[in-house]
Amino acid sequence: MSVRKIASGLLFLVGIAVIIMAVAYFVNIWLFSNFRYITPHEAFFVEGVFLLIFGVLFLLGRGGINTGTLKATILAAAAEAVYGQDTVGPNEAMRRERWKPEGYTRFALLLLITGFLMLAAYFLGPLLHL
Repeated sequence: MSVRKIASGLLFLVGIAVIIMAVAYFVNIWLFSNFRYITPHEAFFVEGVFLLIFGVLFLLGRGGINTGTLKATILAAAAEAVYGQDTVGPNEAMRRERWKPEGYTRFALLLLITGFLMLAAYFLGPLLHL
């Protein structure tokens, strides 16, 4: 992959993250402006933390392993443990599928970038008078 293609993909994700961040901030102002216990700025912080947590969880996920392959490897490991003989083990079953991302990776990166930008806006907001 060329550097230009990677940079354009990353710029696309950052652009979408900025749009999500702006929409979330205006929704927070609309929802929490009359709420006495939490300000829109503090809600922005909480949303940023949750987006980081969900982004990490989506990024870890299954890692692109098909559920059928996962079931087959568990069954093969259980058969090998019960019978004590060499069967088609998890290594042979997993060799067919090697890290095929399923689309959760981009969504997780989008959540992580948005969460980082929200936290940066929360901590840099008082310095910039936002």
